[in-house]
Amino acid sequence: MNLDRLSALWADLVRSPASLPVALGMSLAVFALGFVAYRLFFALLARLARATQTSLDDLLIRRMRLPARLLVALLSLHTFIALRGGELPTLHKGVLLMELALASYLAIEVAETMVIDYWLAERQKVQIPALVRHLLLAILYLVAGLSIVGAVTGVDLVPLLATSTVITVVLGLALQDTLGNLFAGLALHSERSFGVGDWILVDGIEGQVVYVGWRSTRLRTFSGDIVILPNSVIAKARVQNFCAPDRTCARNIEMLVSLGAAPEAVERAAQRACAAVPDILREPPPRLWLAAVTPLFLRYVIKFWIADFERHDLLESELMKAFFRACREEGV
Repeated sequence: MNLDRLSALWADLVRSPASLPVALGMSLAVFALGFVAYRLFFALLARLARATQTSLDDLLIRRMRLPARLLVALLSLHTFIALRGGELPTLHKGVLLMELALASYLAIEVAETMVIDYWLAERQKVQIPALVRHLLLAILYLVAGLSIVGAVTGVDLVPLLATSTVITVVLGLALQDTLGNLFAGLALHSERSFGVGDWILVDGIEGQVVYVGWRSTRLRTFSGDIVILPNSVIAKARVQNFCAPDRTCARNIEMLVSLGAAPEAVERAAQRACAAVPDILREPPPRLWLAAVTPLFLRYVIKFWIADFERHDLLESELMKAFFRACREEGV
């Protein structure tokens, strides 16, 4: 028996009211089939959940169980009312409303878990504030509820929709800065320009990233102060990440020597100074070049690489002291 014949048979049953025993038997059959489908579906979901490492699928299954049971019961009741010829039209519409409401609830719950709890919170490490989360859910439930009521009852809900649109616009304007920071935070997380532990320079502020949230990013400066920067400011600013593409960082320091210093002696002093500081990387090797000749001195630049940007001030100081000692030994 194909689908068209089943549809025709169902239409005949609905047009001709069935007896109470037949309607009751059919509704029980629908309930039994729905219950079996429910058990098989959730058994499959549980098997898939055991194969994953996240606990969000278990949370989603728990959220779906009760609405799915109620939906099976409502489908059974809907079948009974339809076979009886819709003798209780108000009850029929009420059951249909509840069915559509449960289906919408399930769809929104799945979307909330997959988008907010999984993709944003677990994958992107973005924590959505409760206010924004509840606002988004309220808008979704409001739109779904008004659409369902309008479709089932035939009532014109355009004026009410217009009012809700105005309310949404007002809330959007009131939360403009908050939402701007939120979307900027999402962009920062998706681009992964920096992460916790990285040393960055933003608008002249240099510090280590200690927290990246939905609204702001916190930096700890070398003096130990905490600087809080709105994500919208960071999104518009020039950001220099000292820890990208890897943790190795190059530093340049200037050294002033007398005009009569031989370049070979200065080069030997620089090599000895770099070798005297253990935390200066040997690969890539340090470099030295003459940057300028002035009436009073020669200005050299030493470029070297370190693996820990947090200690660059200390290492620069150690290198300058070692260079001074090496110059004395070389007679510079």
